[in-house]
Amino acid sequence: MRLYDPMEVELPDIGLIVMQDAETGEQLTVDTHDRAFRQRFAAAAARRETALRESLAEAGVDCLELATDEPLDAALLRFTQLRKRRSQLAAGGVPAIVAGLHAS
Repeated sequence: MRLYDPMEVELPDIGLIVMQDAETGEQLTVDTHDRAFRQRFAAAAARRETALRESLAEAGVDCLELATDEPLDAALLRFTQLRKRRSQLAAGGVPAIVAGLHAS
């Protein structure tokens, strides 16, 4: 299970904010009005997300991702649907939506 805040991926344009490194405690004041900074931040976040998801996939880990701005029930439903599809594929079955396409 992974809980994340969407602001970890894309910063809103809200002016000056203080960011703190969770591991070192180092603090840095940044100006989120700076579009180039927000773009660099988003690009770095996208690289981190890609690396994390690739690592989890290589390890065979199903990850339930919960965003702080998303209803819990929607995230749980999405995760259970993913697990069901993976189980069907692992058993050699075809998910219902694909089987329905071949029936026409």
